[in-house]
Amino acid sequence: MEGWQMDEANSKKGKLPDIDSLVYSFTEFLTGKADEERVEMIKVWALYNHMLKTMPPLVQHWTSEHPEEKTQLRELFEQVKRWNTEKKQKEETE
Repeated sequence: MEGWQMDEANSKKGKLPDIDSLVYSFTEFLTGKADEERVEMIKVWALYNHMLKTMPPLVQHWTSEHPEEKTQLRELFEQVKRWNTEKKQKEETE
Protein backbone atom coordinates (compact mmCIF):
# COMPACT_ATOMS: atom_id res chain seq x y z
CA MET A 1 0.00 0.00 0.00
CA GLU A 2 1.62 3.13 -1.22
CA GLY A 3 1.66 5.95 1.29
CA TRP A 4 0.82 3.75 4.25
CA GLN A 5 3.32 2.12 6.54
CA MET A 6 2.90 0.10 9.70
CA ASP A 7 5.45 1.97 11.77
CA GLU A 8 5.77 1.98 15.54
CA ALA A 9 3.51 5.03 15.94
CA ASN A 10 0.70 3.46 13.91
CA SER A 11 1.17 0.17 15.70
CA LYS A 12 0.68 1.76 19.10
CA LYS A 13 -2.44 3.60 17.97
CA GLY A 14 -3.83 0.50 16.30
CA LYS A 15 -4.15 2.36 13.02
CA LEU A 16 -4.84 0.05 10.14
CA PRO A 17 -6.46 0.99 6.86
CA ASP A 18 -10.25 1.05 7.18
CA ILE A 19 -11.54 -1.40 4.60
CA ASP A 20 -14.98 -2.00 6.12
CA SER A 21 -16.79 -0.48 3.16
CA LEU A 22 -14.74 -2.61 0.77
CA VAL A 23 -15.57 -5.79 2.70
CA TYR A 24 -19.23 -4.75 2.83
CA SER A 25 -19.32 -4.24 -0.96
CA PHE A 26 -17.42 -7.49 -1.57
CA THR A 27 -19.93 -9.36 0.59
CA GLU A 28 -22.85 -7.84 -1.28
CA PHE A 29 -21.36 -8.59 -4.72
CA LEU A 30 -20.46 -12.15 -3.70
CA THR A 31 -23.64 -13.14 -1.86
CA GLY A 32 -26.32 -10.63 -2.82
CA LYS A 33 -26.71 -9.29 0.71
CA ALA A 34 -24.45 -7.60 3.25
CA ASP A 35 -25.69 -7.53 6.81
CA GLU A 36 -23.40 -7.54 9.84
CA GLU A 37 -23.49 -11.31 10.33
CA ARG A 38 -22.84 -12.08 6.68
CA VAL A 39 -19.96 -9.59 6.50
CA GLU A 40 -18.30 -11.29 9.48
CA MET A 41 -18.80 -14.69 7.85
CA ILE A 42 -17.20 -13.45 4.63
CA LYS A 43 -14.22 -12.07 6.58
CA VAL A 44 -13.60 -15.54 8.05
CA TRP A 45 -14.22 -17.20 4.68
CA ALA A 46 -11.81 -14.86 2.86
CA LEU A 47 -9.03 -15.15 5.42
CA TYR A 48 -9.28 -18.93 5.65
CA ASN A 49 -9.47 -19.24 1.86
CA HIS A 50 -6.32 -17.14 1.51
CA MET A 51 -4.45 -19.15 4.16
CA LEU A 52 -5.55 -22.40 2.55
CA LYS A 53 -4.07 -21.28 -0.78
CA THR A 54 -0.86 -19.73 0.57
CA MET A 55 0.04 -22.09 3.42
CA PRO A 56 -1.71 -25.44 2.89
CA PRO A 57 0.53 -27.40 5.31
CA LEU A 58 -0.24 -24.98 8.14
CA VAL A 59 -3.98 -25.22 7.49
CA GLN A 60 -3.83 -29.01 7.20
CA HIS A 61 -2.02 -29.22 10.52
CA TRP A 62 -4.50 -26.89 12.19
CA THR A 63 -7.56 -28.70 10.83
CA SER A 64 -6.16 -32.06 11.95
CA GLU A 65 -6.03 -30.69 15.48
CA HIS A 66 -9.38 -28.85 15.28
CA PRO A 67 -11.89 -31.18 13.57
CA GLU A 68 -14.97 -29.34 14.86
CA GLU A 69 -13.75 -26.02 13.50
CA LYS A 70 -12.87 -27.72 10.22
CA THR A 71 -16.47 -28.92 9.98
CA GLN A 72 -17.77 -25.43 10.75
CA LEU A 73 -15.52 -23.94 8.07
CA ARG A 74 -16.67 -26.51 5.53
CA GLU A 75 -20.28 -25.56 6.32
CA LEU A 76 -19.36 -21.88 5.96
CA PHE A 77 -17.80 -22.52 2.53
CA GLU A 78 -20.90 -24.43 1.44
CA GLN A 79 -23.16 -21.60 2.65
CA VAL A 80 -21.15 -18.96 0.77
CA LYS A 81 -21.33 -21.11 -2.36
CA ARG A 82 -25.13 -21.43 -1.98
CA TRP A 83 -25.53 -17.68 -1.54
CA ASN A 84 -23.39 -17.01 -4.60
CA THR A 85 -25.31 -19.54 -6.70
CA GLU A 86 -28.65 -18.08 -5.58
CA LYS A 87 -27.43 -14.57 -6.44
CA LYS A 88 -26.31 -15.67 -9.92
CA GLN A 89 -29.60 -17.47 -10.57
CA LYS A 90 -31.57 -14.41 -9.48
CA GLU A 91 -29.50 -12.19 -11.79
CA GLU A 92 -30.12 -14.54 -14.73
CA THR A 93 -33.90 -14.37 -14.27
CA GLU A 94 -33.99 -10.57 -14.08
